[in-house]
Amino acid sequence: MKNKIFKFLGFLFLMMVVVNLILSIISTFLPVKFESPSSVVEAPHYFNFVLGGFKFSLSQTVVNTWVLMLVIMFIVRAGTKKTSVENPSKMQIVMEEYYHFIENTFLTTFGKHKKNYVPFFSALFAFIMFSNLSTFLFPYIMMVVNEDGVKMVKPFFRTPTADPNTTIGLSLVVIILFLAVSIKQRGLRGYIKSLFEPMWFMFPLNIVDIFSKVLNTSMRLFGNMLAGLVIVGLLYSLVGRGLLQSLTHDMLKGSFSFSVGWPMIIQLYLDLFIGIVQAFVFTILSSVYISEALGEEE
Repeated sequence: MKNKIFKFLGFLFLMMVVVNLILSIISTFLPVKFESPSSVVEAPHYFNFVLGGFKFSLSQTVVNTWVLMLVIMFIVRAGTKKTSVENPSKMQIVMEEYYHFIENTFLTTFGKHKKNYVPFFSALFAFIMFSNLSTFLFPYIMMVVNEDGVKMVKPFFRTPTADPNTTIGLSLVVIILFLAVSIKQRGLRGYIKSLFEPMWFMFPLNIVDIFSKVLNTSMRLFGNMLAGLVIVGLLYSLVGRGLLQSLTHDMLKGSFSFSVGWPMIIQLYLDLFIGIVQAFVFTILSSVYISEALGEEE
């Protein structure tokens, strides 16, 4: 057992040295710098485009969101392309199990409305989960940006749910659906009347309750995912900035990172486990709100 542990530690150390040497050689002989993964805690990068006579910018969050939506669409397409009852494909089986997971986990109190809301909650959970796990699932997808004439290689994916614009947007979608369902079930006059229940002076508190739903779900998801990025960034920020230069007498440039390899177990917990849990929490809270709007009829 001890020999296996020492071999594993030796492998991590060797990998750390090899990766750092490769990156330092590239930085020495090419006008390229490698940004530390700790940069993911910074504000999203903006991509500038020129279309005809118009100039516009898209944030890294928006571009990452579009890419993840394409990934989800591709998976759904692959799972439903050739459906068969007698000889289902592996992807079809995965999609069917996912359908049952959504139905039996988030929609148990929806009664006869269950099937109407399976598409919405399937898309919601899938999008949040892929957003939370984007840096974990696609760690080696990079982008190159010019900064002061130097090409900087940075991670392309920055967790979209670590941006409050994404989480607030998702919460607003859920609350708009909640209000639409409430008005449909009770009528506009009936819903406005419910805001004054049980006593008329409860109206301000009931209005605050609606906004608190947005803040509760959005800030919970945003705070947890941003905290995960900060912790991972701290792990990867352990660098020896002048170590390579001093050991090679200024023949090599770049920072020597001591974090290559060993934080992967902690990152497995922070990205995979926490990401899935937060997707589950956001979706279950959203289903509770919608179920609350449907509750009286059921």
